[in-house]
Amino acid sequence: MIRYHRNTVLVGLVLGVYTLLLVTPAYLARGSGDLPESTLIGPAAATVALFCATLFALLSIISSLRKRIETIQAELSRREAELSDIRFNLEKTIEKRTFEISVVNASLNREIAERLQAETRSKELQKQMELILNSAGEGIFGLDTDGKLTFVNTAAALMLGWQREEMIGRSHHELVHHSHADGSPHDPEQCPIRQAFQDGIVHFSSDDVFWTKDGTCFPVEYVSTPIIEHSMIKGAVVVFRDQSTFS
Repeated sequence: MIRYHRNTVLVGLVLGVYTLLLVTPAYLARGSGDLPESTLIGPAAATVALFCATLFALLSIISSLRKRIETIQAELSRREAELSDIRFNLEKTIEKRTFEISVVNASLNREIAERLQAETRSKELQKQMELILNSAGEGIFGLDTDGKLTFVNTAAALMLGWQREEMIGRSHHELVHHSHADGSPHDPEQCPIRQAFQDGIVHFSSDDVFWTKDGTCFPVEYVSTPIIEHSMIKGAVVVFRDQSTFS
């Protein structure tokens, strides 16, 4: 279409120049008085033709520019429509992601609240258990599968002469059960307390001794019970009492 208009303008310009070349000599001759009035009809017609050709060329240029403008406007409208669609899709995506994030945040907040509540209940239960253990008259201590003390109640600490914090994490056998009453070493493999968290069977003894922090011993009677969770041995709980107190 643009090439067609260019060709049209070129033809109009060629015709205008050609007409101008024809008319100019006639008017020059008329000015000198060499030609009669009748001979100027042809140049007048040529002038009209020149005007028409020029007007046609101008109209063609205007029409071409108008079509070009319309094409640009159509392209702009199409681009604006595309941008509008992109903006709409982007807003939808942002809205969806915002909703998903809010759902995740709500889920996390709920999970955190549930865990805090569970921890609170666990702490309350642990506190109640500690109160019960510390209120018991017998000595009670717990062991893991390595024979290390995991908890000690108040009665056990008083009878053994240790602070509870000093006993936690240490081997019960090295601490209170290392020797027999005559001072001979007590073989750990023969220790009924240790056997409880090895074979998973309750072990009892009424003719043994525990040693205190100051190096003295006292006769004890104890029961070592294995701690079993999901068919796995987790340790043992030992309940003992000073036989010299109850004799």
